Amino acid sequence: PGSVSYTRLEKMIQDLIGLKDLTIGITPFFRIQGHYIYSDLHNSHSLLYRECSSIGEKDEISDYSKILFRDNSQPVLYQELDPANSAHIQCLTNYYRAGSRSIIICPLKQGKELLGLLEISSQLPGYLQPFHISKIEAAVPLFKISLEKSLEQLNSQVEELIKKKFTAVQPAVQWKFTEVSLNYLVNHYKQADTTLERIVFEQVYPFYGAIDVRGSSMARAKAVQADLLEQLNLASIVINKAQEVQVFPILKELDTRINRYKEAVTDTLRSNEEMAVYDFLQGQLLAVFNHLKETEPVVKKEITAYFSSLDPLRQYLYNHRKQYEESIARINETLARFADREQVAAQKVYPHYFERFITDGLEFNMFMGQSISPRKKMDEIYLQNLRMWQLTMMVKAARATARLEQELPMPLRTTQLILASNQPMTICFRTEERKFDVDGVGNTRYEIIKKRIDKVHIKNSEERLTQPGMIAIVYTQAKDAAEYKEYIEFLQQKELLQPGVENLDLEELQGVSGLKALRVAIQPEKSNEAVAVKRAVKLIAE
Repeated sequence: PGSVSYTRLEKMIQDLIGLKDLTIGITPFFRIQGHYIYSDLHNSHSLLYRECSSIGEKDEISDYSKILFRDNSQPVLYQELDPANSAHIQCLTNYYRAGSRSIIICPLKQGKELLGLLEISSQLPGYLQPFHISKIEAAVPLFKISLEKSLEQLNSQVEELIKKKFTAVQPAVQWKFTEVSLNYLVNHYKQADTTLERIVFEQVYPFYGAIDVRGSSMARAKAVQADLLEQLNLASIVINKAQEVQVFPILKELDTRINRYKEAVTDTLRSNEEMAVYDFLQGQLLAVFNHLKETEPVVKKEITAYFSSLDPLRQYLYNHRKQYEESIARINETLARFADREQVAAQKVYPHYFERFITDGLEFNMFMGQSISPRKKMDEIYLQNLRMWQLTMMVKAARATARLEQELPMPLRTTQLILASNQPMTICFRTEERKFDVDGVGNTRYEIIKKRIDKVHIKNSEERLTQPGMIAIVYTQAKDAAEYKEYIEFLQQKELLQPGVENLDLEELQGVSGLKALRVAIQPEKSNEAVAVKRAVKLIAE
């Protein structure tokens, strides 16, 4: 309620009770997306919060009040408050400290949910009596309706602002977007000229992982080459047949160009050459073939065979590339589902920010820290648990893609990479890009390393660090290597990883030196284990 309606409310209650010198308070317990919301706009008349100096204290007293009034919907009178009787009930301690010596507390409920408290207080002990409760009971539903409308309006304003200024955000950080949006609305209510504050999380620990399809660019290029070559060969058959009955210069010219394109396609195919071949096939050649189809019955069979080999939607031959794209899609779908399912368990370890990107494989970033989850005390054990989860998840994901190999139209294999980092950093939400990014010069090195390690070689060799059937962990600090070796040993005992660990120095990259890596082979699934997994997947699908 605003200050004008609040003054009316205070007078109305005093008139109903027939007493002056009363202080009327309203404490709302507004929650949006599961988080309590506090703002001067809604809490300025709360007696309960008056003695709370932090959000943590308000959270605690809000939870306490909800438990206290869980089974009670009736107004409660405390005729005389003193240090002795208020010490046993936490919220009474707050009221006593705020100056109350006699108080009626009316729970305002929406079904079983406690929306807030109507507080009628006096500084005089014994000033409020039991018969005063019956005088205000008729007015209590009005305050409940007022709170319901305020919460509904607040919900829609915050949701609208988040959609407009931010994007769909994850539950772990939803509270921060809600808080910033609410602060903006409150400040905008007070003064027109206001801006959204930056959404920043300090002292968060980063996690990075990448599962890449090895040689995906080469596999795509080979698929395109195979399709183009097959289509050019079919075109040659038509041209050769047509030249048996017609001596047109255009046919000779087309024959020469087809042979030239065959040579170009067989060699390393550049993107500009690829486009030139498609332009030729769908331009000049198509026009000539359509003409021959109408005028030369002798080549009708060959032209029909040519056109029937083309994909009806794309109008070019699409066999090998279809196999490639279907294989990539199956791998991506498997990885995305697997990562999302595993994330549900990881969020229970400790709430954190998680984002994944699907390319040819899957890449993900995670950030965890006290600033992201202020209501759960951060501890080193949560960090260790999530690192263990990340390593285990990557190993299981690799085994899942290995199972797919036999079923894919085009067999493709994945490589697995983790970047280990024990240095906390600051992340900031970039409104323009609608995503989180590292903040500050000191944190930029982490981003540079992330972008450059996917194709890094082992020092003094031509061998890539990432290899199919293996997991690589890149690090800079010896203590990180020691920690991950413990996790590796555990997974080796569980027969998820093969015995032995490679300790590798990596080549120097532009702007980055001193990188090292651990590399270990993933234990293939036993055939009966793989069969059991397949059966389980089939049952789930059914």
